[in-house]
Amino acid sequence: VIMPKLGLTMDEGRLIVWHKAEGDRVTEGEVLFEVETDKAAMEVPATTSGFVRRLLAKPDEMVPVAVVVAIITTTADEAVGAAEAMAAAGGATSPAHTASRLPPSPAEPARTPRPPPSPQPPSPGSSSFATSPAARKLAQQLGVDISTVTPKSGSRVTTEDVEAAAADASSAASTAGEKRIPLTRMRRAIAAAMSLSAREAPQFSIERDVDMTAANAQRKAAGASYTDVVVSAAARTLAAHPRFRSRFDGDAIVEQPAAHIGLAVAVADGLLVPVIRDADTKDLAMLVREREHLEAGARAGKLSADALTGGVFSISNLGSLGVDRFTALVNPPEAAILAMGRVRDRVVARDGKAEVRPVVTLTLSVDHRVADGADAARFLDDVAKRLEAGE
Repeated sequence: VIMPKLGLTMDEGRLIVWHKAEGDRVTEGEVLFEVETDKAAMEVPATTSGFVRRLLAKPDEMVPVAVVVAIITTTADEAVGAAEAMAAAGGATSPAHTASRLPPSPAEPARTPRPPPSPQPPSPGSSSFATSPAARKLAQQLGVDISTVTPKSGSRVTTEDVEAAAADASSAASTAGEKRIPLTRMRRAIAAAMSLSAREAPQFSIERDVDMTAANAQRKAAGASYTDVVVSAAARTLAAHPRFRSRFDGDAIVEQPAAHIGLAVAVADGLLVPVIRDADTKDLAMLVREREHLEAGARAGKLSADALTGGVFSISNLGSLGVDRFTALVNPPEAAILAMGRVRDRVVARDGKAEVRPVVTLTLSVDHRVADGADAARFLDDVAKRLEAGE
């Protein structure tokens, strides 16, 4: 069992808790452990059935992607050694890393044990407490001297202790009422992704006011939200506009076959973008149920890896917060994002007469490497026509 890659930007994960102990029987698909990525805490299922023979990573440990974290064997008495660990990883991890965590295989010759080294007194300024690898790495990122950190409980310094020490140091160093707040993993991930988006993808935006009279009747009949009808219209429009379900990849543009729509969801310390898969094949009632499920999971911090990956086009709605219009940054590696303001009554001209209609402003931001202005205008026009027709 290896640390899975649970997102395009993931290169390591913090193992939170094991759901099985060594010697336990596990069934394929049963939750084996939980891991925290830069997006959320996720449950990782066992990919095979058998007996858990070795747990090679500890809770709170930061583990690189593709490194072996556990070994499952078919029988309870099957021999386990370093070679088996390498086979389980498919060569993804180094022999030194794996062998250092395993007891000798029964086939290995016995080695003469060396006498334990004499205990050495701690050097000045060093900590006498055990420190998790995750805490040590976080301390380096936050500029905290790990030797000065004291655990709040037990004898092991954790990431929470490091974050508390960083906050204390920031508070002590603040002047003129300033307060320095260390970035959480999610905030760092958002900063990295949005910096990449602004730096690497030349972006432009266009906007369109859309009469939502027909869409309003459509959503009321289905018990849906305005977000749901926009998701539906955008997803079905993607079928005829493959550039907007594509990504830029070096010397090529890669078209994705399905309309997987990402929805920006505000959470306590940032945002997550859970994905509605094959949104173009689902009616409004199905979209409502799936959106509500994903939003609840995002805010609770409990979403599967599948729920947070694979999006080809994103939608962000700030209308519920009173925003009339805004421009969103493209969510890498996608090619476009649709920003939705609030739906409000406006006076519009219809057949030479002034009428009051519910209107929304949609703003489409596009990676110019993938699509041009005319492409974007045609896409947004088709989305608007679907909404105005109540389709």
